[in-house]
Amino acid sequence: MRKNKLYAPLFLFFLITAFNIANAQTKIGIRTGVNFSNANMKDEQGNKGETESIPGFHLGLTVDVPIAGDFYIQPAALYSSKGFRQKGEGFGYSDDFKVTVSYIEVPVNLLYNPKLGTGNLILGAGGYLGYGTGGKWKSASGVLIGDIQIGDNGEVIFKNDAEKGEFGSYLYGKPLDYGVSFLAGYELFNKYSIQFNSEIGLANLQTTYSGIKRKGKMKNTSFSISLGYKF
Repeated sequence: MRKNKLYAPLFLFFLITAFNIANAQTKIGIRTGVNFSNANMKDEQGNKGETESIPGFHLGLTVDVPIAGDFYIQPAALYSSKGFRQKGEGFGYSDDFKVTVSYIEVPVNLLYNPKLGTGNLILGAGGYLGYGTGGKWKSASGVLIGDIQIGDNGEVIFKNDAEKGEFGSYLYGKPLDYGVSFLAGYELFNKYSIQFNSEIGLANLQTTYSGIKRKGKMKNTSFSISLGYKF
């Protein structure tokens, strides 16, 4: 997890920059909430992984930039935790394997924010770009790689090529992630909001090996609930 500390100053710099671009029409906000994330996986033989969602969290800044009428562009900078739990065998792990990873994400959504009742409806769609920074894995029993026992917990790493993996660390996949996003919610007093978000990963995070592309698939998915406040 030491590597995560290196990303903190960069993330802080990004947030400060976001504040500096604010003007009289732009609204800066904070957003936090809970994630329920999973991964769609297939091995090189086409066998589907038996995975389950795990809870996590997200935290960051949003910037609402008006376009016309009730339409806005909303970029954001979020620290988000994702991952999955595997039940059953089939990928070489134990029958209860959990991995939690951290991402720095930049979602950009087009928002429709019309008046509805005493507040405003929030509807949006767009895309996101994320970069994996690290994480942790743990297993109900020791994990074997070939005939070698590597223990029941350890660090998570991201690499583009599996040949550059680290012994005892779980290689989650390629660090760069991207996909589409959808959201719906409600805002009160032009300040407080609750919204439901969905992200569908389009990037195949399956790594190469010695530069050779491998079969198989690894894609992130998540659903989250957020509370927001606009300054």
